[in-house]
Amino acid sequence: MPKLNPPVAAELSWAQVHAFRLDRQHLVKRAPKKDLARAVGDIGGVQAQVMSAAELQVAVRVDCTVEDVRTALWKDKKVVKTWLMRATLHLVPAGDLPIYTAAMGSYGIRNTNAWLKWMQITEPELNDVIDAIGEALDGQALTREELIARVGKGRSERVQLGLKSGWGGILKPVARRGLLCFGPSRGQSVTFVRPQLWLNSWRDVDPHVALVELARRYLRAYGPATKNDFTRWWGQWPHVGITAWAALANELVPVSIEGTRADMLATDLDGIAHGTAGPTVRLLPSFDPYLMGHSSRDHLFATEHRARVSRTAGWISAVVLVDGRVVGTWTHEVAKQTLAITVEPFRKLSPATLKEVRERASAIAEALGLGEARVRVA
Repeated sequence: MPKLNPPVAAELSWAQVHAFRLDRQHLVKRAPKKDLARAVGDIGGVQAQVMSAAELQVAVRVDCTVEDVRTALWKDKKVVKTWLMRATLHLVPAGDLPIYTAAMGSYGIRNTNAWLKWMQITEPELNDVIDAIGEALDGQALTREELIARVGKGRSERVQLGLKSGWGGILKPVARRGLLCFGPSRGQSVTFVRPQLWLNSWRDVDPHVALVELARRYLRAYGPATKNDFTRWWGQWPHVGITAWAALANELVPVSIEGTRADMLATDLDGIAHGTAGPTVRLLPSFDPYLMGHSSRDHLFATEHRARVSRTAGWISAVVLVDGRVVGTWTHEVAKQTLAITVEPFRKLSPATLKEVRERASAIAEALGLGEARVRVA
């Protein structure tokens, strides 16, 4: 006999799910500036390999400017930049970094034999380099060049290239162990610091407890979701979704979203069943977290538009969002204190939607410290 699916706690529409996620990700109403770090934490951090995009990801969710984001990062130290989920750069609340690194250290992306061979380094040698980097950053900020001079001497050319790489190379596993994060730039050079010394506080967290807490937070922002969704968001560590879902079993309930099964926190069930976001139009920057949370984006746009959103080399376009679905992409240029936005819609946009797009463009211009915004529809 075929295996029957167990009953679900609720039959949901995609409209309900979109409304829930928009609200939880601060895309219905922006958070006050004083809650900037909390808002970043609510969405599990923002992807930051393109820093200007990361700053806007925060600014569309928080009543702040991009300069406020920089202040929170480099002066107030309320937010920190480092390599985390999917081995990519992220901004996360400084107070949450010990949770992320505890989980990443035990459940993060593993260094494969092929990677070690390419780097011309053994696992013990890598661990030695990681420890050496942590010691070199003991109490001081170092540029890449300074770090290479202290750590790379006498090591293979591949190791030195790994230290130089703008993509992270050897620095990624160091960051995942909580021994390195970004410090303030020195001229045109980035610097790295030891987070335990750079930040105002640090605490040890049990790795399993950390993973379960981050999975719980993920579901608050991106639920309903599957264990595979979480694994994709986390970074393809074997069995991470299975491990997290098993630990959360008593907190989860199954739901159906127009025939698609997923899980969500039982405590969120009433809110998603009765909540509504109302008409919502947003301009989301490149690599926005709203688009990064699930293994499939079919619920966000039709397959025919996939190449316009998910582009080559992993680039995720800036998008126009209407009621939680992607209806187009946008690009921008800045000239003479004016933000010029070009919208490429997937279909003709209504006058009401275009009016909202122009209002959102003006808000982005304000966040960038520009005088005005102009919108052109291609």
